[in-house]
Amino acid sequence: MKLRHLLSASLLCGFGMAGARDVHGVKGYYNWTPLQMQASSVVQLGPEGYKWESWSPDFLFEDDYLNWRLGVNNTTRRDSSGFEFRSRLDFREAVKGTGFVTMTPDYPIYVFKVSLPMQTETKKGSSNTLWSEFFWHNPYTGAQDEDMCGNGAGGLFGFTNGGKKVIDIAKNAYPYLKDQYGRDSVAIVWANKETPYEKVVADGKEGQVAQVGDTVWFIKRLPVDYEKDKCEFVVAVNFASIRDSSSLALPSKRLLDRVSIKISHFSFGLTTYADTLYAELDEKGDTISTRAKTREEVPNVYVKWIRTAKNISEVWNSLTEEDNWGDGPYESPQKGVLNTTLYEAETVIEGFVQYMGEGDNAYTTLKEEQAKANEVYEKEGATSEEYEQAAAGLKAAMSAFNAYLNPDENLVYNYIRTADNSLSLYVGKDDVTKDSYMGKPVMLGSNEGATPLTFLQVSESDGLRAYNLKCAEGTVVQCADGTLLVVAGSADAATFTFANRDGEGSFDMKCGLYYYYKDGYNLKCVSSVPTDNYDDMLPYCFLIEDALESYNPTEDEKSGLFEAWEFNGEAEEDPSTKGVVNGVEMTMGEHGQTFMLDGWRMQRWRMWSRVNKGTYKSADGEELGCLKLTVADTYDSFDGTSKGNATVYPTSPSMRREGGIFTNFYDRDPAGGVRDESCLVNLNPGVRRYLAIKCKGTNPDITIDVFNFLEKPGSVATAFALNLADAEAKGDVYYWDLMKYISVGKMPYVSQYFSTAGFQKDDALYIDWIRTFETEEDIPSESFATAISDVQADGDGLKVFVTGRTINVFTAEVGAIYTVDGMRVASFEGTVHETVLPGMYIVRVGDTVKKVLVR
Repeated sequence: MKLRHLLSASLLCGFGMAGARDVHGVKGYYNWTPLQMQASSVVQLGPEGYKWESWSPDFLFEDDYLNWRLGVNNTTRRDSSGFEFRSRLDFREAVKGTGFVTMTPDYPIYVFKVSLPMQTETKKGSSNTLWSEFFWHNPYTGAQDEDMCGNGAGGLFGFTNGGKKVIDIAKNAYPYLKDQYGRDSVAIVWANKETPYEKVVADGKEGQVAQVGDTVWFIKRLPVDYEKDKCEFVVAVNFASIRDSSSLALPSKRLLDRVSIKISHFSFGLTTYADTLYAELDEKGDTISTRAKTREEVPNVYVKWIRTAKNISEVWNSLTEEDNWGDGPYESPQKGVLNTTLYEAETVIEGFVQYMGEGDNAYTTLKEEQAKANEVYEKEGATSEEYEQAAAGLKAAMSAFNAYLNPDENLVYNYIRTADNSLSLYVGKDDVTKDSYMGKPVMLGSNEGATPLTFLQVSESDGLRAYNLKCAEGTVVQCADGTLLVVAGSADAATFTFANRDGEGSFDMKCGLYYYYKDGYNLKCVSSVPTDNYDDMLPYCFLIEDALESYNPTEDEKSGLFEAWEFNGEAEEDPSTKGVVNGVEMTMGEHGQTFMLDGWRMQRWRMWSRVNKGTYKSADGEELGCLKLTVADTYDSFDGTSKGNATVYPTSPSMRREGGIFTNFYDRDPAGGVRDESCLVNLNPGVRRYLAIKCKGTNPDITIDVFNFLEKPGSVATAFALNLADAEAKGDVYYWDLMKYISVGKMPYVSQYFSTAGFQKDDALYIDWIRTFETEEDIPSESFATAISDVQADGDGLKVFVTGRTINVFTAEVGAIYTVDGMRVASFEGTVHETVLPGMYIVRVGDTVKKVLVR
């Protein structure tokens, strides 16, 4: 690192910092409005409610609310109440380890405002229930994303709730009996006991909370109708009441006084009943006509906000009509987003005041955009549109500057050395136990003993890329105090970012809330990096040096690696369609319809899936033997108890390769998750780096959804998933760089899953082969003959479809993706896979325009 002249202090004059303002996500203050949730992409749906594809759950943001619509969870109709609708809504941390909300002594109260499900047809009491769950980064053990149960958290919330991890909020008491505001009658629930009162205040008891008499949590049903406020409940939880059960407890006995509590994710769960048909009845109650309900007519829940507060009284006193029932004076939610964006930009500006690299112009632009945005924030009577435009401009400037701070985009396998090039990170030989982990410590030592680490990019936020670090011994995890360990087979991979501090390749190394630095021969961590002068900053910076060329695999690491499934053999009988149970031979309905090729067979989680041998012509007219994946019009349930179920389109067949210990031949998953090695494959991206698949669907909307590899238990391998958004293409050959998913070294995988999306009736996906290659140049460019249905693609060869939150564009031309208000999201030439926020987008290639919706 070279010593440079400091930037003149005058460069920082003229722009105000947001430090004096309450800023969302800073020092324990949070105000998760629906707009903040949308801007940060922290909302996800759980796995419940997907029994019928046409009645799946979803959510959207409208009128300053999050509108959460439930899906069918049980296809067996319950008398006159209809079908069970169920769903879970998860609010998750954007970057693993950072917390969705971090509770602090200044803001110890977690508060949320939510409605009961609307448009239900429940006929029985207590069958319409809303509950919540908390998950934390356990400060006692360091375990990531762990259920925050009562006893396990030192007496969380002052009751164990029957040993459950959930807080029931409210249940139907008397369906269709309305209160004075026209809402369904409910019972508020406390520790699984119903109470008729409008509010519950739970006071703490000896041995359960930090102080006897603490108000642990309370709930109030607001005296408003749905025309005034779509949400009727406010629930407050006092995290200061959690008793510290550690021997390190302070005299106050409050856990929050000793350590901040990071909530990794928070969930709402819901069960209710309704029909999927709307019936028009006459005066006698007889049916005149029926029709399928629209998505707007299924049961739904509204969420107004999730916040933190200074104390219970603050929340209680805010629940008045004058204070908009806790909302406070109306202020554009866009102003809150701008406030957060200003703080984030100002943190970058202050942290890189020393920077003199290729991004100097971008740094200057960032300061200029900050000054303009701050003027809008302070402007009296600024509009929502002005706030939004200022935040967008500032985010774009920050993203542009951050792009210069990233390491090389081709970063895959590297040594991490100190900035003075004297020491390197290495993994110790002996296991240690810390928090809930047993692993090898990451330390500083001589360059000769450095451990090469695989950099797996997992996300990108405002232009700064985030990575997991892995090596042959396992995955780097972070303990509660910042200690780094390498743990074999761990799923708790820590998330790192690296920012170029001087423009010459000296990077800070940040993980969660900590920056790492050299202190003699020790690796230590701290919450911030000094920026007053370069000499002080030097120990906090690291060099990243390519290690791939130095990798010399052993003979064992090179042998026995997976090479290919060619699908040239004959189809075999699928053993999971016929067998003996209790001495009786049973045959499933799909026997003779679905087969096995190279060990691949139908996936019983998607019982309409069918695997067979098929042929498809190459571009040269050659008949190719392929695996043919299709959908059955009718199917039996995996255990044969429900027969002749009709398939609803569009649908998504899948297939699997796995063996194991099955209770019965028809089981859809091995008992206890125990898999044998009959389907094991070994991968080593240090030798065979690329995995490719040649496939083509008869419909251009057919896509590869997910290609999963599950690791052998007890090995250092970790499971991973490939999806189309990360693929490159050569003709009809799609390929992935395995170094972006797993580390160098021989890794065993005992089962594989392949999922698709976009099938219509009579569609098929043909797979000619799946292979691994040593180099990208080795991957051939091959194509199938053009199918008739492909002529129906959008425009002149333009194909556009959405998978998850990724817009996939297949074209040979130049084009761009825009928001509906004209903001350009991405430019491209040829195939592109662009991940975006939910919303409506326009894809333009030449004169051809395609509009797509991303949910």
